[in-house]
Amino acid sequence: MTKIGYALLFSITVLLFGSARLEAQPTRVARIGILLPESGLDESQTLKGFRDRLKEAGYKEGENTILEVQDVKGARAQLQSALDELVRKKVDVIFTTGTRATQAAMAATGEIPIIFRHPADPVTLGLVKNLNRPGGNVTGVAAFSLDADQKRLEVLKQLVPDLRRIHIFYDANNRFSPDNFAAAEKSAGQLKLDVVEYPVKTASEFKSSLTQMEVNRGDAIFQIADDLIESQGSVLLEEAKKRKLATMFHSEVWASRGSLAAYGPNYYEMGRQAADLVQKILKGAHPKDLAVIHANKFDLAINLRTASSIGLKVAPELLKKADKVIR
Repeated sequence: MTKIGYALLFSITVLLFGSARLEAQPTRVARIGILLPESGLDESQTLKGFRDRLKEAGYKEGENTILEVQDVKGARAQLQSALDELVRKKVDVIFTTGTRATQAAMAATGEIPIIFRHPADPVTLGLVKNLNRPGGNVTGVAAFSLDADQKRLEVLKQLVPDLRRIHIFYDANNRFSPDNFAAAEKSAGQLKLDVVEYPVKTASEFKSSLTQMEVNRGDAIFQIADDLIESQGSVLLEEAKKRKLATMFHSEVWASRGSLAAYGPNYYEMGRQAADLVQKILKGAHPKDLAVIHANKFDLAINLRTASSIGLKVAPELLKKADKVIR
């Protein structure tokens, strides 16, 4: 082949591969709105997974992608103004975490696609009509936390052999939290565990109920998915530490913060799954046609330092089942 022939072949090759590369990249600037109700560990892990997956797919912040992050840091009254700002900036899609943020987004717009990351069942919560065909402008990733309650209680009972009673706090203002409590209470009954219920309406009421809580040997605190209690997780753990109480949370990050154990969805992976849905939206898909995705990874974490501080010895066979052991 002549030099001209080689040059022509090289040019064609570059053109073909260059075109394929261009087609694989976003063709315009994507503007993604993100609404966070809290500045919690779950949110930070979710957002990290979300950003990492978008970057892998070619959506690079500051180049072809703009992330408009609105974090109200627990100030629920600011959700509406945060959403007004996202709508004003004409974002292509809104990503939310938790019930209140998603409901607020749904109330703010019926046009902009909404992708949620949620720990519970979105049909029960009224976020979508059907898991396979959501309808409307909303879909997302859900962990169906009630399905995991039985498993979490079983693990807690293995960790605390003399477990007899659990204490559960939840937000009485959230109309779905009593249902979450009832499901956990039912699972506890199947394991012959007594339950003490603490419906609270504010962070200050929660703190008061926590400090006034009467505990006995064989008691533990069981945390169900709840935005208000989640925002007070550090306070709960500090009180449990003082009283040498076992605690079970629904997210691995809380075991790192001092909970005896945690079993629940991997929020980093849920963030990645949500990013995949967002990509589909940006490429022209409609939420009503995108089935709700089930969280694909659940983790068990056990904190041996906490176990030692409250006088528990964890069975080796249980440690082998853990995805993460904090020593």
